[in-house]
Amino acid sequence: MQTKTYCKKWDIMNKKYGKVKVKKISPVLADIPEDCGYEKQFEHNIDMNSNGIMAECIEWCQKNCKGKWGWWFEQTDLYDRMRHNWEDQNSYMSFEKKLDATKFWLSIGVNNMGHRSR
Repeated sequence: MQTKTYCKKWDIMNKKYGKVKVKKISPVLADIPEDCGYEKQFEHNIDMNSNGIMAECIEWCQKNCKGKWGWWFEQTDLYDRMRHNWEDQNSYMSFEKKLDATKFWLSIGVNNMGHRSR
């Protein structure tokens, strides 16, 4: 008869972090529609003023956007393909519908822009 051993030390799925709130992304949210996502550009672009896109932004779009959406990067003069210095690029969120872009900007876009440390 086989028995399962349980090690509380390694049970990170149920780990508590005191009174700190930890956001967990639903596994269902890993499914990004084919006509949305990375390297998709649409009419309404938001310069995130950073070098990366947070998962929170992608999650918000999956839950709230009615039209197509995506994110893309613009290489600056400092970017070198050989070194792939991603720190020297600009990130953008892009939306098919102006209303989706406006809602994104007011909901979480402002809070997630301007970070160059990603």
